[in-house]
Amino acid sequence: MPQGTLDLMKLEGQPPTYQIMFEENAGGTFVARVDQEDLVRFLHEEMRVDLHVAEATARVVQTEKRTRLSGVFLEENNLHAAMEYLEHDID
Repeated sequence: MPQGTLDLMKLEGQPPTYQIMFEENAGGTFVARVDQEDLVRFLHEEMRVDLHVAEATARVVQTEKRTRLSGVFLEENNLHAAMEYLEHDID
């Protein structure tokens, strides 16, 4: 089970987008970019972050423009599923 830091940053633009980065403590990085309306859904449904954590994080990043959460546990299968989801979205 990867443990690491979840880093969210609001990117300027119209409409604004959000960069999601998960840095594993053991090395390795996962990066995604999502629209505002998909932020909570992506964190919760694709990355399997607890819903209350996803909602609270989304609120903070919308006003603070960046937030970091340390000690986040993600199931490795969920991280791979999110990466596969993004590959299909790009095609």
